[in-house]
Amino acid sequence: MLRALTTAVSCLLLLALPLGGCAVACTSFLMDSPDGPIYGTNLDLFIPGDGLILVNQRGVAKSGYMESTTGETLEWVSEYGSVAFSLCGREFAWGGMNEVGLVISTMMLSSGEYPRADERPPVNDGAFVQYVLDTCGSVEEVTKLNELLRVYERSSPPSHYLFADAGGNCGAIEYRDGEYFCYVDETLPVRALANMPYERSAFAYERGGTRWWWSNPGRSAERVAAAEDRSRTFDAVSDTSAVNYAFGTLRYYVAAPHTRWSIVFDIDDRDIWYRSDQSETYKHIAMEWFDLSCGEPLLMLDINDDLDGDVRDHFVPYDPVVNRELFSTFCERWGISVSEESTAALMRHFDGFECSE
Repeated sequence: MLRALTTAVSCLLLLALPLGGCAVACTSFLMDSPDGPIYGTNLDLFIPGDGLILVNQRGVAKSGYMESTTGETLEWVSEYGSVAFSLCGREFAWGGMNEVGLVISTMMLSSGEYPRADERPPVNDGAFVQYVLDTCGSVEEVTKLNELLRVYERSSPPSHYLFADAGGNCGAIEYRDGEYFCYVDETLPVRALANMPYERSAFAYERGGTRWWWSNPGRSAERVAAAEDRSRTFDAVSDTSAVNYAFGTLRYYVAAPHTRWSIVFDIDDRDIWYRSDQSETYKHIAMEWFDLSCGEPLLMLDINDDLDGDVRDHFVPYDPVVNRELFSTFCERWGISVSEESTAALMRHFDGFECSE
């Protein structure tokens, strides 16, 4: 049965993530510039940072593969096209930006706990990020999703998320003791997030980041404070470009020895700049390059390809074989045993998504 197979794969995949210290020092932040908001994020892993950049279309009918307590699965149509970054393949988004400028990324929260099963249809964290990119055009819309769906994994610890929109609004969502917490506006005085609960890192920052507030993994309070300080002190007259400044923050103030990806989103221009530890040159993606209409091919690019500058001509049509290899390699590196049958069922589920009309 398809649902049983895909549910088993999802649980196996995410149960193993904490065992290897996944994403133990990720950091994300939002900063203002005269040309609009700039969002920066680092992915830190103890395994190689293999991954795909995927260009997703609007108007695609999609569905989840886990059931609520009343037997419901999540179904939706992607309202927006997006560029998503994934560690393990299609529909498992770690972060990205959609065509209206909504940006989101993922960080591990070691002290978190997802809510228990209820009548809301569940999605795993990667599917949640892709759902946000597919359906949300503003921070306000993201904050309302808790009424509609439940982010759920049997694994622990879960993730938490920092997101921003084209209006310069910012928000954070996390789950602690099975409860949902959302921070926006006056409850989000610090627009940065790492791997400790948001309230605790903001409290530490406002009190000078005193040493007893520092926390492992990765001394999150220090990284949040560094990102926020850098954002607040950006000077468009004397400093370099906002994008370069954000990369400076990612490379020299919040980086870890195992930083795999650094990504900067220029939200107003819908531009994305990125680099990886396997290909350290700076690459550029412009959303305007792509026809995001449903029926156009799903595109992909290896994030570690040895490229420089604009990478428009290097995107290729989505290849299910490459996608499956990435998924299988990811599982192998985490020591996760997933049968060929289960893997094939999961891939068929995603590859079966079609235009809604």
